[in-house]
Amino acid sequence: MLVGSHRLAGHLNTACDQAGVSLPLARALQFLASATEPVTPTQLSRELGRSPAATSELIKRLVKSEQITADVDPDDRRSFKLMLTDAGRAKWNEVRGALEQAEAVIERGYGGHRLEALAGELDELVTALDKVPA
Repeated sequence: MLVGSHRLAGHLNTACDQAGVSLPLARALQFLASATEPVTPTQLSRELGRSPAATSELIKRLVKSEQITADVDPDDRRSFKLMLTDAGRAKWNEVRGALEQAEAVIERGYGGHRLEALAGELDELVTALDKVPA
């Protein structure tokens, strides 16, 4: 399983590289694009499964490249609310396109129904693992 997940991550990294981003940055853009309201750095860190320090560096890069805003939270002046900018949404659309192309290649070689079944099995596996105490 470890070897398979590493190889799959390699393919996803290649697709992300084509869009000019890292896999963690792509995942951050995806999460922020799907959020219905601004998120905190803590929420982003948990979603990415990364340390607060690593997430902070990622946030700094996204702010510097003007892909997100990090506004002080009016309810907690020690925290920030993160939101995608138009440039961030455009970058996410570019990344999503590269990932969709990679998925289409996989689907052609593996089969659409098999890929859909595998995705369901992976979701169940992750759900089960999420229930295991750390």
